[in-house]
Amino acid sequence: MTFLFLERETTFIYIEHHDFFANDPNVGPLVLSVRTEVISSCDHFRIILRTRKGTIHEIVSATALADRPSASRMAKLLCEEITTEHFSPVAFPGGSELIVQYDEHVLTNTYKFGVVYQKGGQTTEEQLFGNPHGSPAFDEFLSMIGDTVPLYGFQKYRGGLDTVHNQTGHQSVFSEFKNREIMFHVSTMLPYTIGDAQQLQRKRHIGNDIVAVIFQEANTPFAPDMIASNFLHAYVVVQPIDALTDRVRYRVSVAARDDVPFFGPTLPSPSIFKRGQDFRNFLLTKLINAENAAYKSSKFAKLAERTRSSLLDGLHATLRERAEFYATPLLESTSSGNSETQSTSSSSYGGGILNSVKKAFIGRSRSVSQEASHVPHRAATINVTSRPKKSISSTSSSASARTHSPIRDDVAKTYGRNEWEISSQESPDNEHDSDTGMESMSSTELSGQTRASSCTFCVDDFHGAHATSSDAKRLETLCVDVTRLQNEKHDLLRQNVSCKTDIKKLKDRQSVLSEELERANDEISRLRRMLKKPSNSDMAPIHQHFERSYSDVSV
Repeated sequence: MTFLFLERETTFIYIEHHDFFANDPNVGPLVLSVRTEVISSCDHFRIILRTRKGTIHEIVSATALADRPSASRMAKLLCEEITTEHFSPVAFPGGSELIVQYDEHVLTNTYKFGVVYQKGGQTTEEQLFGNPHGSPAFDEFLSMIGDTVPLYGFQKYRGGLDTVHNQTGHQSVFSEFKNREIMFHVSTMLPYTIGDAQQLQRKRHIGNDIVAVIFQEANTPFAPDMIASNFLHAYVVVQPIDALTDRVRYRVSVAARDDVPFFGPTLPSPSIFKRGQDFRNFLLTKLINAENAAYKSSKFAKLAERTRSSLLDGLHATLRERAEFYATPLLESTSSGNSETQSTSSSSYGGGILNSVKKAFIGRSRSVSQEASHVPHRAATINVTSRPKKSISSTSSSASARTHSPIRDDVAKTYGRNEWEISSQESPDNEHDSDTGMESMSSTELSGQTRASSCTFCVDDFHGAHATSSDAKRLETLCVDVTRLQNEKHDLLRQNVSCKTDIKKLKDRQSVLSEELERANDEISRLRRMLKKPSNSDMAPIHQHFERSYSDVSV
């Protein structure tokens, strides 16, 4: 089997290997990947074991597994807590891709970091987030670590910023570094709200970052507890020296929480860098490694283990379901290699989609042969009923090999009526079926049987003489379930129609209210115009009053 195999932390290549899965009572779901390598002219096994606690990757010498290596022994070499001996191979289409998707959930090529501007003497969170603008030295630093890009319509990694309505600012700083996309949440570029002391619009993004850069305009002390956040675990403090000159340099220091392990690259002594590409590479590498190290802290380790356990449980369940669907035999991965145990385990996985198709062709050929013996000059047709019922074979060998899977029932149901119509002349006696590897029964062998018992897909013949009481009860239960589902479907349809009617009424009511609101606005506008322009009748008494006043004055 060839698929994408985890070679390094972020590299997948196509190579030959084998996959297995199991469920251990102590450890839980297990997914194992193995391939052989020749190192220094000696055979080795490269083994990857995925558990709920994490993924273990080791290279083991072939001599450590003796002459009969097995999946269980390989798994026990990597984890001593494993006790199971039963590992199933992933030998069906799509299984390898599922494992690759699980491996890729821990790999990321996108990062987001906060950048906070700190003026001289600022020592509180409100002061740090309350700077409405930066400085020329701060802009010079931002131009070195990335490019200032407009957020509206931005197509690359946006880091949670709004690129449609500009609700998180109009610009930001973006950088691409070693096939990774980095978006910076710059405090002075995020929206500034007048009157908001906490500046929640800015803290909402920077407070949810894991690593942040603190740009200090002057020599000012900084402590990680200045910013209250459950996510920020590491800070890289940058202070310019001789800013806005040709001799500009930057002093760098690092602060992190106690549970964050060491991360490189190591700071030189003294930790002063010249502005340029080397300092940019050092800073971005330090930020990426800081975030990867923060994931190993106690808080993020618990979250990662919970997510990993959920994904691994889902992967194991999917692999098991597909193995049953494709009738993959169980591999007894024991050190003794008992063949009888393997044969017993294989028989327990009987059935599958391939066997279902084989039995369908067997039943078809038998029915056609029987029809040919009774009516030699008339074409016999086998029709599949439109009702989705389980197929019951008339022979004990077919019944024992069938497994009751809803997926297989859907596969059998999808075959149309035309595909199962066949003439009796197309199936001669004693013809060898090349698809099934079995010989079809002749008409003489079926002379004692009726036509009703020959077709395994005819539901009307299910109640024949050869139908058992358990099959009849199962059919009755399925009919009741179908009836119940149909009634529920009708109820849901009625509820859907009722909801649509209510929605239509509400929309009509909304239109009426909108018209009334528009008329009310027009009336308010009219009244306002009347107040601004008084009529002539209102001014007449005033003019008369002044005239009387003037007439009373004598010269």
